[in-house]
Amino acid sequence: MPQANLHETGLADFTCPAGPCVQVVTTFFPNSQQPRRTLFVKNLVAAMRQLCRLNVIAPVPWAPPGWKSRRWPDVARVPREETVDGIELQHPRFLAPPGLGVVHGLGFGVGVARLLRRAALADPGLVVHVHCAFPDGVGGALAARALGLRYVITAHGSDINIHAARGFLRRQIRWALRHASAVIAVSGALREKIVALVPEIAARTAIIPCAGFDPSVFAPRDQIDCRAELGLSTKGLIVLFVGNLVAVKGLDVLLRAWAKLRSCGELGSVPTTLVLVGEGHLRSELQHLAQTLGIAPEVRFVGGVPQSRVATWIGAADLLCLPSHSEGMPNVVIESLASAVPVVATAVGGLPEVIVDQANGILTQPGDSDALAAALRCALSAKWDRTRIRRSVEDMTWMSLARKNVELLRESARASGP
Repeated sequence: MPQANLHETGLADFTCPAGPCVQVVTTFFPNSQQPRRTLFVKNLVAAMRQLCRLNVIAPVPWAPPGWKSRRWPDVARVPREETVDGIELQHPRFLAPPGLGVVHGLGFGVGVARLLRRAALADPGLVVHVHCAFPDGVGGALAARALGLRYVITAHGSDINIHAARGFLRRQIRWALRHASAVIAVSGALREKIVALVPEIAARTAIIPCAGFDPSVFAPRDQIDCRAELGLSTKGLIVLFVGNLVAVKGLDVLLRAWAKLRSCGELGSVPTTLVLVGEGHLRSELQHLAQTLGIAPEVRFVGGVPQSRVATWIGAADLLCLPSHSEGMPNVVIESLASAVPVVATAVGGLPEVIVDQANGILTQPGDSDALAAALRCALSAKWDRTRIRRSVEDMTWMSLARKNVELLRESARASGP
């Protein structure tokens, strides 16, 4: 698998004489109003802060009075500055009228420019690390280039798979990627799409997952103990989903696959429960579908829970299922494998790069409830080697991924630019 500009060298010499060396700029960050938003970026940043000086700008979308959007119900209450788990955050507003995505990148750039200028004055050697190619990457590129700063963009999936497929956004994203000192793709599959979009940046496009695990939280645990902690029966099987209850996750396909297993008697007489952990606007629709399919008594909607509770649910489960239509590199899959729990998932995004069929999970095609039902049946009856499952992701701790990011950023800070 190609990796550009990555060297497994020590980081002891990565020091900054004054001010921040790395300025992370992203909307992909939790805040006081959205505490469980994109925790994977926060986890990566927390590890990187142990290796380099780093500050975070986490812009908040804003629309003029009269524009309403269900996407941002709480962001108006996000303070301009706050500290989340010891990480100091700045939350400038940026103009993002719903339905006018073509201007979101420009609004983002204007919104962050003042804070980036202040950071650059404190440290002329600053390198900007932007997560998500749109609108963050486009806006971050506009501001960074106006200020003469080097920047690196990490693309996560939907920014390339969805936004870059729209002509009026594709041109903006291509421009931002083309002028970056380096680009990070969270999977090999995503790197291929980026290089196809902007062929001239192939040599400076690296693969570094943004899906890792904290070994102090996600590790093999006693299933009986986890179920007791959750007040669950120690008997029966549990299939777990963790994520947002949104269309791209394919949960309607999962419910239909579950109904097929039950109607065909595939699960036998063993009590089996499908547990959905997470929140989203499709919750009531999915609950209604479960009722219509006659499986409501076997489907449990838990809602959103903190990471420590996610670890307990994974420890209580026999299997994790992620039936998504599209993904980058989903964090929960790495966490499940680190906990020695096998995964049934669709062969999308970076999932084929971590799931080895019959070794740590089973892959199936998205949107096919029959194939998913067959994969679930096979996984629930298989004899899994838990040690082998855990070892499949043992090099994907947050600290390991942080070292790779910092090394690439160090090289970008030293380079004269593309």
